[in-house]
Amino acid sequence: RVADDFELTLLIEKSNSDIKFFDNVKNIKVQKFNSGLWRILENFWLILFIRLGGTRDFYIHYSQISAISASLIARLTGGRTFYWNCGMMWLFGEKRLLGLILKMVTYLVTGVQALVDGYSQHYQITKDKIKIMPNWVDLHRFEDIQNDELLSKYALEPGISYVLFVHRLAKRKGVHYIASIAKQFAGQPNIKFLIVGDGPYRQELAQDIKDLNNVILLGKIANKDIPGLMKISKLFFMPSEEEGFPRVLLEAMASGLPYVAFDIGGVREISTPEQQLYIVDGPANMAVAIGDILKDQSVYDKLREVNLVQVRQFDIMVVKNNFKDLF
Repeated sequence: RVADDFELTLLIEKSNSDIKFFDNVKNIKVQKFNSGLWRILENFWLILFIRLGGTRDFYIHYSQISAISASLIARLTGGRTFYWNCGMMWLFGEKRLLGLILKMVTYLVTGVQALVDGYSQHYQITKDKIKIMPNWVDLHRFEDIQNDELLSKYALEPGISYVLFVHRLAKRKGVHYIASIAKQFAGQPNIKFLIVGDGPYRQELAQDIKDLNNVILLGKIANKDIPGLMKISKLFFMPSEEEGFPRVLLEAMASGLPYVAFDIGGVREISTPEQQLYIVDGPANMAVAIGDILKDQSVYDKLREVNLVQVRQFDIMVVKNNFKDLF
């Protein structure tokens, strides 16, 4: 969408698909080497080639290799680098290399004001070097969803209140809390927990829930099915121990889903006052909050209403203007 207003060159650093498709596409460069020294050298050369073609500003999304290459080239040639990083990386020992990168780039771009102090304190960068740009969601993806095929595809039952989790199955995303939360609803057959995602904790999660008949582990599914599963579900929950600006909450809002989440990162900042009442600490409080929303239709309807309004400010066509304002 930004290409309507800017002359862009896109560098795809790593791809798992057939890159021949991009061979004759104007202004798209795809690296051929996916690992090792050749990947680093190719990355540096492609960014230098782009800079020599007249591009002055480089926007890098998380990639540390591209951030280093672009920063070195920009410093030598009078360019600028904008580096997107959004999360509480300091909680998991990601300090030395990231700290170096944040000092090299012209600006750190992150999603919420709530993270600014953390980046500044842990990586010793000044706050005037940090720019805020929210995450985005394409609201059109969540319109006119047909659920019947998905109910059949994933063997789901109409009339069940599904409590949905969509995330990487890792401890930092709170997957180890799922079983204890679901146990609190074991005596309510109309409530089931639907778990979508894959990751290092999958086998342990399967073991955690093996005696629970109210948890369905779907695992990794096609991204195109996510909007439909959200429409099928009744509520979303996110027990993450680390987050920045979770796009999955925007997707929940776009689906009209109330949510319960841990009070971490930018979760509170992006939520409405009504929804903030269900941002909690600990799995026990999360189970209580889930129950409170599901048993009170007026609360449920209000959360659904305010979330559908709140998410409009994060539509891709709105956030596109925030992106343009960075430069």
